[in-house]
Amino acid sequence: MLYSAIDDYNTAQAKQYTREAQYYLKKAEGYQREAAYYTRKGDTDRAKDYTRRANSAMDDHKAQMRYAANADDKAADYLKKAARLLQK
Repeated sequence: MLYSAIDDYNTAQAKQYTREAQYYLKKAEGYQREAAYYTRKGDTDRAKDYTRRANSAMDDHKAQMRYAANADDKAADYLKKAARLLQK
C-alpha cells in the first residue's frame, strides 16, 4: 500500500513537471516570435531582451523535463520494489 501511494505521488509529480515544461516551451516560442519581430523592426535592444527571455524559458523547460524524468524513474523504481515484495 505504501509503495502504491508513493508511486501515485511520483506519477502525479511527473505529470505536473511535464505540464510546466510545456508552459515554458510556449513562453519560449512567444519570446522568439517577439525577438524576430523586433529584429525586423530594427530594435536590436528589444530583440536581444526577448532572445534572452527565450533562452531562459528554454532552460526552465529543460529543467522541468529533467524533473519529470526523475519523478518517472522514481515511480518505476517503486513499482519494481512493490512487485518484488509481492513475489515473496
